[in-house]
Amino acid sequence: MSALLQEPYDVIIDTVPSLDSIALVKKFARGLKHYLHCSSTGGYAPLPYLPCDENAPYRGFEGGSGWKIKADIDAEALRLFQLEGFPATVIRPCYITGIGMLPLDNLGGRRKDFIADIIAEKPLDLPDNGLALLQPIHVKDLARSFRLAIENRRSIGQVYNICLEHAFTLNRYLQITAAVFGKTAHINYVPLAEMLQKYPQANQTGIRFLASHMCFSIAKAERDLGYKPKYSSEAAIEETAVWAAKQSGH
Repeated sequence: MSALLQEPYDVIIDTVPSLDSIALVKKFARGLKHYLHCSSTGGYAPLPYLPCDENAPYRGFEGGSGWKIKADIDAEALRLFQLEGFPATVIRPCYITGIGMLPLDNLGGRRKDFIADIIAEKPLDLPDNGLALLQPIHVKDLARSFRLAIENRRSIGQVYNICLEHAFTLNRYLQITAAVFGKTAHINYVPLAEMLQKYPQANQTGIRFLASHMCFSIAKAERDLGYKPKYSSEAAIEETAVWAAKQSGH
C-alpha cells in the first residue's frame, strides 16, 4: 500500500491477485489507467465444450480449490468494471511452462524428481486412459499477452484465455517429455478412483484436475489483441523439461 501512496501508476499487473489487492489498488492507485489481473483457465473445469472459450461458465474447479477463489476474485474485478469503470482486464493462462517452471508431473503437481523418473524410464501412472487434454502456455508468451492487452484499450473489461495454439493428450505430453532425452515414456493406466487411493500423499485436487480436459480457444485474444504465440506447444514442453533436468544435475 505504501508504494501506491508514494507515486501514481499508469498500469498495474497483479500476478497473484486477491480480493484484498484489488481493493487496495482501487482505493489507493491514483490515476490508474489499466489493471491487469492474472487468473487461470482452471476455473472453467469441468469444461462444458471443447475447445472452451471465454463464454463458458467460470465457477472454479471443485468447491474448496484455489480455482474457486480465483473465480471469486475474477468476478470482483469485473464487477468493479461494470459498476464503477475500474479499468480491469482478466488474463487467464493455462498450464505455465518455460525456464523457471518445473514441469507438470503425472500426479498433477510439479515434483522435483519427475524428470529424473522420466530419464530413468520409470513406469508412471496416469489417471484413466491418459486421454485428458493438456494445453500449455509459455511464460514469455504470457508476458507478451500482458503487453498486448496494455497496448489495446479495448481489452479493458474483458477476459482473455491465453494459451499456445493446441492441446495434446497426457499420453502425448509424457511422450514429448521423454523424447527430449532420447527416452521412452512407460505409462500405466489407473482408474481415477484408484489413483486417488494409491497416492493419498499427493494433492487430491491436482490428480482430479489432471484427469480433466484443458483445451481452449485463443480466437478472442487473436482478434482483439493481435495475440499470436511465438512458441509451439511441443517446444514449450521441451524447453521446460531441459531446464528442469539441468536443475537436478541431469
